[in-house]
Amino acid sequence: MEDLKNEKNSSRKTNKLKYPIIGLALFMLGVLTLFGIRFTTYKSDDVHFHANFALYINGTKDDFKNFSFYKEVAACDVHNIDDVEARVHMHDNNPGLIHVHAHGVSWGAFFSNLGYTLGNKAVTTDAGTYIDGQDGNSLKFLLNGEKVSSIQNKLIKTEDVLLIDYGKDSDQVLKEHFKKIPTDAREANNSSDPAACGGNEDSGMMKRFKSALGLQTQ
Repeated sequence: MEDLKNEKNSSRKTNKLKYPIIGLALFMLGVLTLFGIRFTTYKSDDVHFHANFALYINGTKDDFKNFSFYKEVAACDVHNIDDVEARVHMHDNNPGLIHVHAHGVSWGAFFSNLGYTLGNKAVTTDAGTYIDGQDGNSLKFLLNGEKVSSIQNKLIKTEDVLLIDYGKDSDQVLKEHFKKIPTDAREANNSSDPAACGGNEDSGMMKRFKSALGLQTQ
């Protein structure tokens, strides 16, 4: 009889320990499941893509040689959308590759960051202002090989190629200028781009891990 009583007491103690352990195990399973879902479904909201361009004035290509045209990597903050220069800029003395770090960035905004002014009927550089129709010259735009009448408010899209030409160049010359524009935007899109803004960002895996834990990834 005493043995039966002891067995029942032992069983009660075992049950008291078993239920919390089961509850803890279920809780941990739920946490791991949530972590796994967040980890596998994470999508970065960072923006970083590239485009190419060239500017010709009276047959001469603007090479943007001054260092002031290029964003210092150390001063970059790709997440500070209030910094207009962080949104779109150039790097590493590459006069033709544009780095875009925000949605809704126009060609006009990019040229403004260079200290230039790009309108649909005029362009202002560090050498002066050039107006469409002045002295028989015209301001023309070729976007991805097609003539467009306005460019100022068009949004820059990934791997766009833009030619801006002021002067008396024929359509054939415009096509030749366009063909000479380097098209390294795609290569830049597919590389880690360590020298540009974002080179010091967390790796994609680390961002995914932080997101899964509910931590900020910015």
